[in-house]
Amino acid sequence: MFQRMFFSKTHLYQMVCALLIGASLAAQADIAPETLKAESIRAIPEHALLINTFGENALLFDTDTLEVLGMISTGIDANAFEIEVERGVLHAAETYLSRHTRGERTDVISTYDIENLSPLSEIVIPPRHAGGSPMRNYSGLLHDGDTRLMLVTNITPGNTISVADLNSGQFLNEISTAGCGLVYPDKGLRFLQLCGDGTVQIIMLDADGNEIARDRSGVFFDLQADPLMEKAARDDRGWVFNSFLGRVIGVELDLENEELKVEERFVIDDGTGEWRIGGMQPLALHRSTNMLLALMHPMADAEDTGGHKAPGVEIWYLDAQSGAIRHRLTLPEPATAIAVSQDEKPRLYVGSIISGQVSVYDLVTTQLTGTITDLSFPTILQSLTPAKNND
Repeated sequence: MFQRMFFSKTHLYQMVCALLIGASLAAQADIAPETLKAESIRAIPEHALLINTFGENALLFDTDTLEVLGMISTGIDANAFEIEVERGVLHAAETYLSRHTRGERTDVISTYDIENLSPLSEIVIPPRHAGGSPMRNYSGLLHDGDTRLMLVTNITPGNTISVADLNSGQFLNEISTAGCGLVYPDKGLRFLQLCGDGTVQIIMLDADGNEIARDRSGVFFDLQADPLMEKAARDDRGWVFNSFLGRVIGVELDLENEELKVEERFVIDDGTGEWRIGGMQPLALHRSTNMLLALMHPMADAEDTGGHKAPGVEIWYLDAQSGAIRHRLTLPEPATAIAVSQDEKPRLYVGSIISGQVSVYDLVTTQLTGTITDLSFPTILQSLTPAKNND
């Protein structure tokens, strides 16, 4: 009798489950299946900002409305994007492992459609591209007429550069750059590199990615006494670097005399000698006003955190030629990265990996216009407009 009762309850349970499942399926039959689709960005907002979270994704925001426009899922160690707004595409050097965290390695240059942030194509490159640190100049774009070359820094630990043709979608060449690294695009198919002996070198390529000329400057910084930061800003003439102690140095290619010009412009100082520049992205340059923006912190903070990596508590507005301090913007909390848009109503973007947010300021009035919060690790900030100012 006990067994008959047990089986009866079991059968009853199975019948109830069957009835419930049947009812559920019947209800679902009345619901139209959802069609998945990707939203499109019909027009890039005036103040669009790409935020790399350094966690295999980047977020695109409209900083006027603070609305997130979309996310790009990337491979491992994707740093800055190379942006071609006029073509509607973004490019990134990425690494993929066959077992995600292990297995066979494949390095690619991926091209993404800005309209829907989806991948369009990829170019396989040698599996040695440098990564692991949120730095802007691991890659760069060179343009000359219709030629479009993308360069990617490799460290094995030897220094080389991979060259790919974005038009044909082909890997072209790998160039040895022993003792020098990173990519700072210059005029035409030329790019600068910083070298470990205190110099800068320039390499010129042809349209097939072959090296046709190379030159090097004299020594202008001391790695022991006052190293040069690699986190430069670009102006209309070339590149602007700063040293740990605040020396601001312009490097440009003089095409008329076919030589590199290195000019020490000024030292960032308010007369006290008590401030230092630092952070992950500490320089930005607004070109139309020739205003250099620097993320600054007191030396007392530098002693505890290594100086050049210490977050900033002020942003100094400096005349990019004379170094005169035009304004000092006090930040409500320490920041690690700054960027600026280049339009007629420029925005100053201030990112903090400490608070996980990006604050948006009117560059001219210095008024806070909004804050993007709940970001996991906002590292590299890149303005998408206008197209000529993607660095």
